Amino acid sequence: MTDAATIVIGSAGRRLYLVDWFRDALAALGLEGRIVVTENDPTSAAASYGDLARAMPRYGDPAYGEALIALVEELRPCLFLTVNDYELTHLHVETDLAEQLRARGVLVPGVSRAWQHGCADKLRMARLLDSLGVPTPATVLGDDAEGIAALAGCAEELVVKHRLGSGSSGLAIVAPEAAVAAVAAAAESAPGRRSGAPTRRDVVVQPRLPGIEHGVDIVGDLVRPGRLSAVLARRKVRMRAGETDQAVTVDASPFRHSAQLIADAAELTGLIDVDMFLDEHGEASVLDINPRFGGGYPFAHLAGADVPRFYVARALGIEIAEDWGDYATGVTAAKYESVRVTARGS
Repeated sequence: MTDAATIVIGSAGRRLYLVDWFRDALAALGLEGRIVVTENDPTSAAASYGDLARAMPRYGDPAYGEALIALVEELRPCLFLTVNDYELTHLHVETDLAEQLRARGVLVPGVSRAWQHGCADKLRMARLLDSLGVPTPATVLGDDAEGIAALAGCAEELVVKHRLGSGSSGLAIVAPEAAVAAVAAAAESAPGRRSGAPTRRDVVVQPRLPGIEHGVDIVGDLVRPGRLSAVLARRKVRMRAGETDQAVTVDASPFRHSAQLIADAAELTGLIDVDMFLDEHGEASVLDINPRFGGGYPFAHLAGADVPRFYVARALGIEIAEDWGDYATGVTAAKYESVRVTARGS
């Protein structure tokens, strides 16, 4: 056990609550420590909210890797996490930076390289889920005319979105006859897989799932990959800018089977945020996976769960009771706006 700890949160953006809750976790465990926030934009809401702020190059900058390793060598954190999808892909897929950090004794939550790649690519994710037998909507590319026609023949509405998007990037829910136009519109702003202008292959089309949308956090043990530790669930009541704005916590039982399959296959360590639909027969289907703290975690935390405390305890080898994953059902919460000064002067 140690009486001091450094935790690095990358690209926290607007999620100041994560900084607060990791501070609370240190206090609950009786530890001295500090929360370091790394940001490319030093005037972002979270950049100066930590105990220490460090400006970093953008994840795509050639200087990013060297800067990250230098930061780790200097500060010796026990835990590093980021809430930016593209930074995660850079760490786990495009480079071996996540493994370099782990080799230096830093706990870096995540999924296997193959699953991180899948989380960033909605077509690949659908295929991974299909291979496990986890229900997920049929997914075709925007240039697959026959595939789109087949979906149109069996669905009242189609979902169009960016293949490599984050959040609800490029999202449109349209009647089947409007799908082709929606694909063309989404392609204009789609993140591309390579250099050059995006195409319709950078857009996916799916049938709109029946049932009620839920957000589910699947939490794996941080030192034993694939071991399921908790499942936290909430029914989405209202969305705003692609993020859950209001939700009510619910029993996670309908989602546990899929959660176990995903945790095992993905070699999961830590928390992943999963969008699921629950139909009238109680069958859950997976729509999307974000391998990080998502915008829905606060609803479980405010109902009693405490994943940050679990993270810190596992990072430092501290034994804690398993009640960190317990939460009350039927708790409704809603997000609200706030503002803080992040810089002064010109």
